[in-house]
Amino acid sequence: MTLKVDKSPGPDGFHPRVLKEAAEELAYPLTILINQTLKEGKLPKIWKDATVTPIFKKGKRNTPGNYRPVSLTSIICKMTESLVRDKVIDHMTKYQLLSKHQHGFVSGRSTSTNLLAVIDTWTKALDDLIPVDTIYLDFAKAFDSVPHERLLNKLEGYGIKGEVLTWIRQFLHGRRQQVKVNGEPSDWKPVTSGIPQGSVLGPVLFVIFINDLPKIVQSLVEMFTDDTKIFLPIHDANSHQIIQNDIHSLTDWAKKWQLRFNASKCKTLHLGNRNPRHTYRMEDQNGCEIPLESTDLEKDLGVNIDPSLTFSSHIEGQVNKANRIIGLIRRSYEHLDGDSFRRLFTALIRPHLEYCNVDWAPRLEKDKKLIEGVLRRGTKLIPGLKDLSYEKRLEKLKLPSMAFRRARGDVIEAYKYTHGLYKTDQILELDTDKTRRGHSYKLKKRHCKTATRRNFFSYRVVNEWNSLSEDVVSAPSLNAFKSRIDRLWSDHVYKIKLPSPLPHAKTKDLILKCEPAENSLQATA
Repeated sequence: MTLKVDKSPGPDGFHPRVLKEAAEELAYPLTILINQTLKEGKLPKIWKDATVTPIFKKGKRNTPGNYRPVSLTSIICKMTESLVRDKVIDHMTKYQLLSKHQHGFVSGRSTSTNLLAVIDTWTKALDDLIPVDTIYLDFAKAFDSVPHERLLNKLEGYGIKGEVLTWIRQFLHGRRQQVKVNGEPSDWKPVTSGIPQGSVLGPVLFVIFINDLPKIVQSLVEMFTDDTKIFLPIHDANSHQIIQNDIHSLTDWAKKWQLRFNASKCKTLHLGNRNPRHTYRMEDQNGCEIPLESTDLEKDLGVNIDPSLTFSSHIEGQVNKANRIIGLIRRSYEHLDGDSFRRLFTALIRPHLEYCNVDWAPRLEKDKKLIEGVLRRGTKLIPGLKDLSYEKRLEKLKLPSMAFRRARGDVIEAYKYTHGLYKTDQILELDTDKTRRGHSYKLKKRHCKTATRRNFFSYRVVNEWNSLSEDVVSAPSLNAFKSRIDRLWSDHVYKIKLPSPLPHAKTKDLILKCEPAENSLQATA
């Protein structure tokens, strides 16, 4: 577990900065303490305390629902939790017990793999002129509702027993919390149910608690912790009935495990020009069936999804965020040097423009210009560079163009899929026809009719990936692959108009000279 020294201490008063700076002196006594608590299955009472601070989100400040609770717990307990969490995940992974549809807190899966799996299905169906309906589910107070004994029974059912289960039982029982507002604490109150917010172990426990959810539906399903969506191509009225039956099954499942869906916040996203836009219904907290709201813009794991799947709305939002930071930098620095700008851009701005961008890569030229425009505008802040062309400014600053970063990111993603670094369903199909020319990881390219499908990752990456040489695609590690790509594409780093596929060197000596990746300009992606 990495200690973040800027975080606040828990109720026991141990600040992470103290634990980090005095690590050598504290290592021995903490080792004894942690080993003892794991062996005996007992926790110090103060490890079970939490101080909750409400953080304002948006809306009216006098509405309690507009605040997000942030829970501060013992840092030393979190260190111990990380050991227990790793044990639990190792067990679930070893025996392949975790659902393949759960992308949260599972090695080799992420928000990006979740979205790739979903959008791959969507674009395939739409390419065949088949509409798709997606139901976004919202758990009501998900973590707070989990009943302890039922959770422990599920853990035991998955084979988690002995000292680990005993420790988790003690971790859940006998907890209490207080709320602190403007420095004033409330009285301590017991916590009789729910998974501790702000804990290290909590999210994994919740993932296991809902692990059987995909088995009760006929629709397709993907999850990231509690973010859950079911979806299905709509072939006929029977498809609507399957989704509606699944909603009923999910409601019954939730009741069985003392969870609840917030029907008023569950949404339907209709995709496809010929979508009949069927209305689905779900039981609310009063036992009445209400129609689910249809949405034309849904934020899915941080990415705005629109029915056209152009992602223009998402791109516009991210560009606006990035431009605001550019403006802040302009107002904060009277004289900005190139090195400082490069550091600020890569740390504060580029992440907004690249989060999950393999899932939503821009299709429209206007969106590509919007993204590139952020870097174009930012590089003009450096004195002595604004009179140079954009590509020359990038070269002076050693900053790759956003277009190059996307092309590079695509083949890196393809490497991860083809080399088994992602523990999820394959969305790339290897070409097993040995009579065709190409490398041993060559991908099969399927015919498609729509621009939406052509622009999606599993189609657009094929030509670029297949054009690479055997020496590149068979790199022994991800870092080695990045290094070889950086060397082979070095002539295109600062370009904004890129040919497809990109020309590359074919000399083996050239490839081998470029490693290790740490010495490469773009190897940090």
